[in-house]
Amino acid sequence: MADQQYYVIGGEYADTNFTVPAPGTELEKHGPFSERAAKICWRELTGKTVDNAMVRYFLKASEQTNSKIYWVVGGEYGDSSFTNLAAGKELEVFGPFEKWEALGFWRGMTSKSVDDALVRYDIRENYDQEKGETGSRKIPQSGGAVLPTAVKSIAIKCKSADAFTFLVEAQNWPRWAIHGVKSVRPGAGGFWEMETPNGPGQLCVEGNAASGVIDTIFVDGHSNRWTVPGRVVDAGGSAVVVMIFTKPVPMTDDQFTQGMKLIDEELAVLKKILERA
Repeated sequence: MADQQYYVIGGEYADTNFTVPAPGTELEKHGPFSERAAKICWRELTGKTVDNAMVRYFLKASEQTNSKIYWVVGGEYGDSSFTNLAAGKELEVFGPFEKWEALGFWRGMTSKSVDDALVRYDIRENYDQEKGETGSRKIPQSGGAVLPTAVKSIAIKCKSADAFTFLVEAQNWPRWAIHGVKSVRPGAGGFWEMETPNGPGQLCVEGNAASGVIDTIFVDGHSNRWTVPGRVVDAGGSAVVVMIFTKPVPMTDDQFTQGMKLIDEELAVLKKILERA
């Protein structure tokens, strides 16, 4: 069996959800690489773009990328059954995309039309523009609303390099992420197997010391997948740690709000640990 291949995908995004490309830009796709080569490429790209907070790159395994068989289809409909277009409107069809591209484009279109209840877009697999939806498969989505996002930051009286070194080591997470991480052990594919108060999870931490960028993938005990961009910034000899959290689709708004309160408590623990060091 051939070794797993990886791609480095990213570029400049429209906002800190890091899903929709900036206007007039297209996301880059580098690879395929071995896992080691992909990480080297990722570090080089993030190092070159350290001054642009809207630029992010992510590692994706080959099975997470697909051929260009996905389309974003929709527009303004006559009623909430979303079967017939509004009078004088034509069906809008965009593509073809790879699946990850289609999802990013779909999120961009739905966020623009969130205030219009009769505008809807769907992702279709193997869409035939001449035959319409015949033979295509609708890809389930989370809805048209933009998911809630919280930006968390904390100032710590320690060197930024020390804060980065501490955070990028997954073994240190049980010490400060007291509500979410009980223990970790090495896993496969760059992930750590994690024990949480609600059962098993996974943790992947990727960092670039030159830029201070730390990107985290966190699968909690309820199988909610969190992609958390972060950065450690030097602030006159001290460190500022910034993390961006976007609500996983299955989680309710109340659960997300309560979770963010727990994050505040965990960051306070992180501050105490690093300031004592």
